[in-house]
Amino acid sequence: MQLAVRDIADRLLEHRRAGWIGSRPLFKQYAQASGPELAEVESRLGISLPASLVSWLATVGFGDIDEDLSFRAEWFSVVEQGELKSAVLFAQDTLGNFYGYLPVNERIVFFSRSEPGYAFLAQNFREFLEELERRDWRVMNWVESIQLRPYRWAA
Repeated sequence: MQLAVRDIADRLLEHRRAGWIGSRPLFKQYAQASGPELAEVESRLGISLPASLVSWLATVGFGDIDEDLSFRAEWFSVVEQGELKSAVLFAQDTLGNFYGYLPVNERIVFFSRSEPGYAFLAQNFREFLEELERRDWRVMNWVESIQLRPYRWAA
């Protein structure tokens, strides 16, 4: 399974997007995500990250996909209230929406910033990456097609 995640990461790192003049890399690394950095994130959260997410970050580092989806150590946090309490956030997009996973089963969740809603995007991080790649890494187009469920804060 981790080989598949590394393969997806390698394809992303090779991918370029056409610009006004020439092309640019689709992924821009912000910082390394080696063992010590990832151990610090896990320590701060009090939970182990899924192996597929660790493999991804160890390969590409913290950074941005197509200037739209940002993976940063500081985005990693635990949801503290509501029906998805204990979900772990790991990325944020340009509209301020968050992406996380449920520790119990690793399902990937989209958390809307503009309204109290969420949607399940994939069964796990690898499937999330596969779908993102299938959509040519255009996360904002994916966001526009999402049907949200109301988030119950009192749950």
